[in-house]
Amino acid sequence: MKKLILILISTILPLASIFAIHMGRVYVDANKNGVYDKGEKLLKNVMVSDGLNVVLTAADGTFELPGHAKERFIFITTPSGYKTDNAHYRAISDKNKSYDFGLDVLNGKINADGSHNFVHIADTEIHNSVDMERWANNVRDYVADEKTAFIMHTGDICYENGLKAHIGLMNTSNMNCPVFYSIGNHDLVKGKYGEELFESIYGPVYFSFNVGNVHYVVTPMAGGDYKPGYTKEDVYRWLKNDLAHVDKNTPVIVFNHDLLSYADKFIFGINDAEFVDLNAHNLKAWLYGHWHINFVRKQGDVLAISTANLDKGGIDHSTSAYRVVSVDKKGDVRTQLRYTYINNSIQIASIGNERASINANGKIPISVNAYSAVSPARSVSYTCTIDDKKVVSDVALTQNTDWNWSGELQLPLSAQNRRIFVEAKVVFNNGEVAKTKESFIYQPNEKLSVKTNQDWLTLLNNSAHIGISKDTLSLPLNLSWITNIKANLFFSSPIIYNNTVYVGAVDEDLRGEGGVYALEATTGKLLWKYNTRNSVKNSIACDNGNIFAQDAEGYLYAIDANSGKLSWEKKLGINGLPALVDGLTADNGTVYAGTGKGFAAYNAKTGNEIWKNEGWGQGEGTTSTPTVGSDVVVSGSQWRGLYGNDAKTGKLLWQHANYGLSSRGASPAIHGSLLYIISGESLLILDVKTGAVVSRKELKVSVDVTSTPLVTDKLIVFGSVDNGLIALDRETLEQKWNVPTLPALIYTAPYTRFPVTTIETSPVLAGSTIFFGASDGILYGVNANSGKVEWKQATGAPIFSTVAISGNSLFVTDFGGNVYGFSSLVK
Repeated sequence: MKKLILILISTILPLASIFAIHMGRVYVDANKNGVYDKGEKLLKNVMVSDGLNVVLTAADGTFELPGHAKERFIFITTPSGYKTDNAHYRAISDKNKSYDFGLDVLNGKINADGSHNFVHIADTEIHNSVDMERWANNVRDYVADEKTAFIMHTGDICYENGLKAHIGLMNTSNMNCPVFYSIGNHDLVKGKYGEELFESIYGPVYFSFNVGNVHYVVTPMAGGDYKPGYTKEDVYRWLKNDLAHVDKNTPVIVFNHDLLSYADKFIFGINDAEFVDLNAHNLKAWLYGHWHINFVRKQGDVLAISTANLDKGGIDHSTSAYRVVSVDKKGDVRTQLRYTYINNSIQIASIGNERASINANGKIPISVNAYSAVSPARSVSYTCTIDDKKVVSDVALTQNTDWNWSGELQLPLSAQNRRIFVEAKVVFNNGEVAKTKESFIYQPNEKLSVKTNQDWLTLLNNSAHIGISKDTLSLPLNLSWITNIKANLFFSSPIIYNNTVYVGAVDEDLRGEGGVYALEATTGKLLWKYNTRNSVKNSIACDNGNIFAQDAEGYLYAIDANSGKLSWEKKLGINGLPALVDGLTADNGTVYAGTGKGFAAYNAKTGNEIWKNEGWGQGEGTTSTPTVGSDVVVSGSQWRGLYGNDAKTGKLLWQHANYGLSSRGASPAIHGSLLYIISGESLLILDVKTGAVVSRKELKVSVDVTSTPLVTDKLIVFGSVDNGLIALDRETLEQKWNVPTLPALIYTAPYTRFPVTTIETSPVLAGSTIFFGASDGILYGVNANSGKVEWKQATGAPIFSTVAISGNSLFVTDFGGNVYGFSSLVK
């Protein structure tokens, strides 16, 4: 018996000694010398892990961990109210006898009830970037003035160069705010294992921390450019142990480079028996990047939040922005995008060219667009003077959107025919002030009336996207009305039907603002609003008395144009990601909507499916709108190609991915048998029936924008990334003229950064004038023959929508939520 016991002991002891026991303590490093000193506060019940096992510190702040085969780090779950200087982890080493964690108190970042804010950034991809301090300083300045608990980067720092540089650009010390990183697919680089370099700089690829009442979990991308050393099983077993120490009523928020699930259930596991049901652990939100898109979607009780690039335009032309996330005491989340590179911008949008419109009540509308990348506007006001005498002073305006504030000015009769000066002032939260001044001649008896004529039923008026108006506008145009719909307006251009203007609005923060809005064309009065489930990011259309729109979640809506009530809707068969940002069009009773294998034709009246595309698949987020001509419907898939389907049967007729046509931002225009399109750095002319390339003009400048070429009898005109509006001779394809614009207020063209001068809109010809809006926030009127700018009006917010023209009137929107009705002067 004694011999048997000795054998058992000799067998067990070697197994027990395979892994070293790791010990240490967690304490408040009051004197910040990096070592524990007698009398410094010891922290109990702090979670500590070796990458598999998770334990709590004892009353004296100490812990013991058994270790495991794949151990690399000892790391803590930083408790709420504390921070480390990017030192929540220690690399395991034979030289370390004790793994001690000295914490610093995090003051003034978390409210008493546990509510707090944090900043989410993603996909900075700085491996080949320059001038990075500009956007990094935007974030640094924001967190310095706003109560920010931490900054989270959800990966794709990008390759060896990016990984080595980013920690110096943004860390807990130089941001004066805790900074955490997760690993993306392009952060798995060459080494002993894909995450080796990442770990050497940023530490473990999975960990957790607590802020307020919330338990935050950081998980790694499942795979990437190089094979990782960790497995899904490794992450699962740690996650299970981590959450075992978290009360199931505690709100949980997870960060990853990608989205775990498109469904309402968030299950993380390795088989049917071994999994973690995150919903059962009170999962509130899952934040990610990867897709370079701004997209918030409710999946059951969980908010799935994707943030695009803050330093450049997104793959789907998403705005360059970082996201501010507000978490309340219950762990419920609200978000708001903040657009980078904008320095205390302010513009009176309702006054220009020495004229102002007059509302039906006789008052002058005052609409101001104001924005700063680093600080929200606290207040906007205006002061009015006549002959150096103040008529009114510091009148407060009402905020409509993140960009726009508005109100009204009442002038006395004695002001008639006199010059009126209006000065607008914005005060930002950081105390900085910006001002601007405009003037106009007050002429209350001069009618600036809108008179529509023919309908304008889709992008560029027709499904062939021939942007030539049958109506002629005489310059100068004058603002007849301005209405803010209290939602941002993106690529959805106005359409006109039955003397009503319709626009589609985005809802990047899921606040109930997305949908279709109808305004009276004559006055700008809001007639109705139909809320969609998510953002309407692109073109809408009208046919058979219905307004058609598709939202980012892939729902197609037919809305009665008169009543604003739903006629019918369809769930399109698109992928869970990316978000649907394609436009739609309608032609002779048929609606063309969706993308990839979910691209289909529907009966406009009934919603019955006519055909569904089977010839090409969905790519990245695609901003083009289907174009119809010669019985062919032409559409595209970002990073894949351009496709021609039979408009009646849906059969794929041809496809192209060469000559830059895999970049599908712009929509083509079809004139007879020819298709005109810009892509990459080229203008191409194709046979619409066969897809054969008839001609190609290398431009040597990027035209990766959403601008459809305007083709006249003499010219081909289109926007560009950084070279303004370009006009080519239609016969020779040589450049005739070029209209430069100012730097964009927001960067949207993929991978473009400050200070490019982008035009995302399509030019429209009315008479001898070409009208277009630009990302610099200016609406331009250009002489078609000479290229000379003959008229313009500044709005102070980017213009991403193409104009619509009817009768004596032009309608356009800005990103701040303003819809403008301009008209030729009628005396």
